[in-house]
Amino acid sequence: MSGDRHDSESLRAHVSSFAGAPVLVRDRHLTVLASNPLARAISPAFAVGVNLARYAFVDAAGHAGNDGWDAATTQIAAMLRESLDRHREDGPFRRIVGELSAMSASFSEAWAAEAAPARQGEATFLGTAVGELRLVYHEEWVDDTHAEALMLLFGADSEAEAKLTTLASIVGNGRITE
Repeated sequence: MSGDRHDSESLRAHVSSFAGAPVLVRDRHLTVLASNPLARAISPAFAVGVNLARYAFVDAAGHAGNDGWDAATTQIAAMLRESLDRHREDGPFRRIVGELSAMSASFSEAWAAEAAPARQGEATFLGTAVGELRLVYHEEWVDDTHAEALMLLFGADSEAEAKLTTLASIVGNGRITE
């Protein structure tokens, strides 16, 4: 993969090459470009086309107050800020930041905090087919432009790994279907 934008077919092939692990690719505006079935089974936030910032601060705002959720939203705001610092401001950035600032006091607080983004960390997902799922994430840039990032998720401990294996068998973690 090279260049600023990768075609959808190439992204899907790359993401589908990860068997048994939830994986997604997001763009610099934090919109999911590709994800495998296991990632989508973990959270509706990982569906193709979903903007992670909009999901965290507007669509799933009812999770606010949960320590794990608050830490995740702080990281999402930090990732968006870092991307804005790396890339020229454009229409989508202005729309996302403006919309989130107007609709979410939590976003305004997280944005003002100016936290540094972490390329790895832990997140807890509630309401999956296997119950609460504690996962470790690791994110890497797809190329030198820092316009797209690949995120892999793993079980945080042996119990989470077992649950992830069970979830993979439930969804039949195979080829990506959109």
